[in-house]
Amino acid sequence: GQWCTRVPLICLGTVEWHLPDRCLLQFGREQCIPLEVSESQRAFYHRDGRQGTHDWPTKLAAMIAIWENRQLQEIVTPTYVGRMGYHDPYMDRYRQTSVRYVTPEGATDGALADGIERIKDLTHGKHEMGSEDVSFIRRMTNSLLGCIRA
Repeated sequence: GQWCTRVPLICLGTVEWHLPDRCLLQFGREQCIPLEVSESQRAFYHRDGRQGTHDWPTKLAAMIAIWENRQLQEIVTPTYVGRMGYHDPYMDRYRQTSVRYVTPEGATDGALADGIERIKDLTHGKHEMGSEDVSFIRRMTNSLLGCIRA
């Protein structure tokens, strides 16, 4: 319901956008690729501390209107149970846009998982492999063994 609505959160002169499409798994929903953040959503309005100098209801009328119609802003995705697949569109985008390896151990684990997944993709459903495939698998295997021994 309301936790999955993409709306401005308003407190006096401060507006911050609630963007649940970036973390739908936390709400038990299927994760989709998040929508881009518009310029108006990037804008933060801050109270300047001078009492009575701004007419916030007028200044923030557009944001208040969105909030009042928040039921129309719900991000609707199916309920999600289980583990997201390696080639899920969100995971492909995540790997392209995120820094995933925070620690050396994380880098090793990530490299191992990526390498094993690539070998699986290469060999899945193939009855014959060419010399380029075999060469790639040898290089990948040596790289994976290097990660394990490091």
